[in-house]
Amino acid sequence: MNPARRIVGPSANRNPGIRERGPMTRSSRMQAAARAAAVALIVGSAAGCQSFAVPFAQWRSTYDSGLAKPIGEAELARAKTEKVADSDTLLKRWLSPRDPSAGADKSTDDRDPSGKVLGSNGWSPFMKPKLDPDAQKELDDAFALYEAGKLAEAESAFAKIAKARKESAWGEKAQFYVAECQFHRKKYVAAHESYERLAADYPGTQKMDDVVSREYAIAQIWLAQSDPEAKPDQKLPWYTHWNGGQPLIDTRGMGLKALEHVRHHMPDGPLADDAVMQIADYHMENADYETAAIYYDEMIATHPKSPFLHKAHLAAIDSRMKGYLGPAYDGEGLEKARDLVRQTMATFPDKQEENEKLFHTLDLINDQDAERAYNVGAYYKKIGKVAAAEYYFGKIPQRWPNSPWAVKAKTDLASLAKLPRKSSLPSKMLTQPNATDPYYSAGGGMGGMGGAGGMGMSPGGMM
Repeated sequence: MNPARRIVGPSANRNPGIRERGPMTRSSRMQAAARAAAVALIVGSAAGCQSFAVPFAQWRSTYDSGLAKPIGEAELARAKTEKVADSDTLLKRWLSPRDPSAGADKSTDDRDPSGKVLGSNGWSPFMKPKLDPDAQKELDDAFALYEAGKLAEAESAFAKIAKARKESAWGEKAQFYVAECQFHRKKYVAAHESYERLAADYPGTQKMDDVVSREYAIAQIWLAQSDPEAKPDQKLPWYTHWNGGQPLIDTRGMGLKALEHVRHHMPDGPLADDAVMQIADYHMENADYETAAIYYDEMIATHPKSPFLHKAHLAAIDSRMKGYLGPAYDGEGLEKARDLVRQTMATFPDKQEENEKLFHTLDLINDQDAERAYNVGAYYKKIGKVAAAEYYFGKIPQRWPNSPWAVKAKTDLASLAKLPRKSSLPSKMLTQPNATDPYYSAGGGMGGMGGAGGMGMSPGGMM
């Protein structure tokens, strides 16, 4: 399913025989939207949960307006000065929202040494709220309804105060209790939106700890709906899709979105490492190994004291091993996995049982490297580059003597020894007047001869 937006404009060629409809009323538009959502839900269920939910969850996180904020002027100036690609800057800021090296300007942090506070209109000096008896009375009356358990009435009262007293201490408290009423009424979709509204309008709110805790709880509720190991009391009735208990579609994707908010609002909070691990595990379970590896690396880099650190190390290695596509593809993931194995052994020397398994992982990586070298040598042998083939076949028994590819390489070396050698002709491009050697900078400093490459000492220089 492609969740692209359809833009319907006036048609230039209309059939005169068809009667045009008038403008749709609000009720008809709502009915049409509900029918479209129901069709999407049915199609998604028929296509299978995993095949529908995974790409839709990724699309939802990409278009999360609460996280994908525009680049500030200071961040843009840094990107231009240091010649940093915008895509790299955005990715680093997404993964490390409070990291100073991520390029975020002061407008993205709620801490300022000058004593200013961050509001929806930017940074401003801290000012004590003026006394307003009428606003306080409205808030007290709404809170009395909340304490009495009249949550629906309290929600309406708090909503009026939040709208009328915006940018004030009363509006901040009212907005928080709007979300609290919705949470206790199990209107989790509306509650999540209200908590996000509080974080957007009052980024320096003292209620951020409570906001993060509630959003984490909502994420666990939504993620449990697709968890086969969840307990029966964690499951919501099917009709909660229609009364606001869970999203109409993509409940798991909305749960991941809530987890992203948890780690972005308080990246150094007690729930941030748990949120990162759950997001990484989600991508790992759905075979998106590249994305999972990115989140596991973020977990290792930003939460060195987390109880999940050892698990993150092992999972980061596993994600790269599973993400390796074969000798015909890039082997950078294998090298990163090798570095992570060494790092894990050095960081956790007391984990003897797990470290023994990591030695086996190193053997697998070495075997894959031997296969990659053998395939390169086989290619050069096929096209008649005898010296180059001998170079790649020859290093396999030296570097990986216990690999099964070493036996094959020795056999090929014996057959290559019987083949004739002849010098390869230089490229026509280098024989033209005033031609320069494009590989001179990589040579061994041998003047105009282009270093070792110019003397024909590279693996492919001789036949």
